[in-house]
Amino acid sequence: MSRHYIAIAALAACLIVIEASAHAGGLQLATRGVRPTARGGAFIAGAEGLSSFGFNPAGVAKLAREERPYSALLDFGFVHQSAEYTRIDSGGNPQAPVSNEAPGLPIPTIAGSMQLGDDAALALGIYAPYAGLGKYPEAGPQRYSLVDLSQSLLVISELALGYNLLDDRLRLGVGLQNMVFSMDSTVAFSACPGETICAPEDPEFDAVGRVSQLSLFNPSAVAGVQFDIIDQVRVGAALQLPFFIGGSGQIQTRLPSSGFFEGAEVRGDVAEVSFTLPAALRFGVELTPLPRWAIELAVQREFWSQHDAFVIQPKGVRIEDAAGVGTYEVGELRIPRNFEDTWAVNLGVEGQPLEALPLSVLAGYSFETAAAPDSYLSVLTVDGAKHMLAAGAGYQLGAWKIDAALAYAAVGDREVTPDEGRSPQLNPIRDESDEPLEVYVNWGEYSSFWLVVGAGLSRSF
Repeated sequence: MSRHYIAIAALAACLIVIEASAHAGGLQLATRGVRPTARGGAFIAGAEGLSSFGFNPAGVAKLAREERPYSALLDFGFVHQSAEYTRIDSGGNPQAPVSNEAPGLPIPTIAGSMQLGDDAALALGIYAPYAGLGKYPEAGPQRYSLVDLSQSLLVISELALGYNLLDDRLRLGVGLQNMVFSMDSTVAFSACPGETICAPEDPEFDAVGRVSQLSLFNPSAVAGVQFDIIDQVRVGAALQLPFFIGGSGQIQTRLPSSGFFEGAEVRGDVAEVSFTLPAALRFGVELTPLPRWAIELAVQREFWSQHDAFVIQPKGVRIEDAAGVGTYEVGELRIPRNFEDTWAVNLGVEGQPLEALPLSVLAGYSFETAAAPDSYLSVLTVDGAKHMLAAGAGYQLGAWKIDAALAYAAVGDREVTPDEGRSPQLNPIRDESDEPLEVYVNWGEYSSFWLVVGAGLSRSF
């Protein structure tokens, strides 16, 4: 069997593996992949090879200049977000703190490429963003915002083409993408009906809803450019288009323990789920002041204002035989997000200290502003301004290369006061237009940090 078909078969096998193992949820760090993370996410002007996925597809063009026509990459970043929340309930009473119970997960990048003629290269990558997962006690004080999102899955596949022009001084790249999204989210909501009076957070009227959705086709695209102004200075830019996620799913509801629902049952389980993941602009300038050394400064703008809400629209879901009432139609569950656009600044350095030793060292720093405003910050996304420090190393051994990275991101502590918090308690059976209820469930103090440990292996052949 030729090397060409071996590479295709390996990629097909990798697709099966990644579909089963790539998980993500919530907001991501402004970096992903082992080598780019070791550079602090500063990998726009200096993006190259199969590590370019998620940054700048123009870097794929550099594969056309490799001695060997094929290449492959497998790396894993173990990503964990630690989060703690001390809630103030709607009555103004401090509650016991809760912590994220979801373990970290290895988030992979799997990619392969082949040269096309003298100036182009084609690459296929399957990857996921470095994102946090949330899982909290079902009866905890945070239950109206989130119980469990840890079984959700997100994976992006991308087919990228890179092309060299102007004697290799100009590189263009474009990537066609598809996101597979599997949502598995559990949250508590109030089922206090309008026909009776309930305390806002009476656990007897808590209903637990689990929403699951599999959306297989959510296309998008990315385009990028790199230009060598002179041998020591290159610039790069990339535009990532948004992902519009939507599809039919299933909603399962466990009715409240209140006697008001004795003998009642839920009919129907179909729901439509929709939300948007934002577009992004990325710019970078890379300098090579010394042989074998490069330093890059990058700026990223992510348009999180496009992410305004999670919308769950039940279709024909109703609660039947409720005492004294009969039937309740389960209405729309709209979780307002109202995020704000973010800026990230990334600074990274990479170099080979000794010419005779194929060992490279990497270091980086990044700062990213928060997307979630105080009004809508919750445990669904424990977000804040992030300072990340990173370091790594790479070793070339013939056609093989080994990479490693370590990163720590400190997230600024945040406090949401009763005057600011506006994340509402969900109640899909009460007609809010007749009797609006102002019960907000995101007051309190939030703290968090991120840890990333990564290792990767690549080979040309």
